[in-house]
Parts: sequence; structure tokens; C-alpha cells
Amino acid sequence: MTYLELKEIGSGKDFLSKYSDIMRLWAIPVILSIGRNGEAGFNQIKKEVGRINSTTLSSTLGMFEKYGFLARVIIPSKPVRVKYSLTEKGRKFYGISLNLASMIEDL
Repeated sequence: MTYLELKEIGSGKDFLSKYSDIMRLWAIPVILSIGRNGEAGFNQIKKEVGRINSTTLSSTLGMFEKYGFLARVIIPSKPVRVKYSLTEKGRKFYGISLNLASMIEDL
């Protein structure tokens, strides 16, 4: 891909909107948490990620579900439980996230 093609892709309004959604502050830690465990519940993700608040986690999970990175399974029990797992697209993003996290750790 040439620089001009890359510039054209990155300058579109739709691209920038999706990019800003996917690259939220907590996006990478949330994906890493789910990917490490295969599947995870809301409280498990919240505990592993650490300082994320419930509203932000809920919003991040909703965004990932909207873009097809996560599958959400409702488990009928008392109380009702929800498990999140990565889709094929989510597993690709998990691989990218692992590489990015590794680079950041090496800084």
C-alpha cells in the first residue's frame, strides 16, 4: 500500500470515527483480559483491568460488540450472568493488541 492510499483511507470521516472508538484508553486492556481467558464475565474483566469504572467498561464492551469483536452470551441463572468471548475479528485484534502491549512494555 502506498503512502497516498494510506492517507486516503485514514482521512475519511468514517475511518476516524471507528478509529477513535476502537482505540479508546481501555480498549486494549479489555481485549487482552478477554483474550487471555477465552471468555470472561463483566466483574472478572473489571477486576483484571483494574482502575476502569463500570460505566466505561460497559461502554467499551458495547462498542466491541457493535463492531463484531465480541460475542455476548447470556446465561440464564439467578442472577442472570453474561459472558463475553472474542469473535474471529476479535481474535485478530487480540493478536495486534498483544504486539502493541509488548512494544509498550519495552519502552
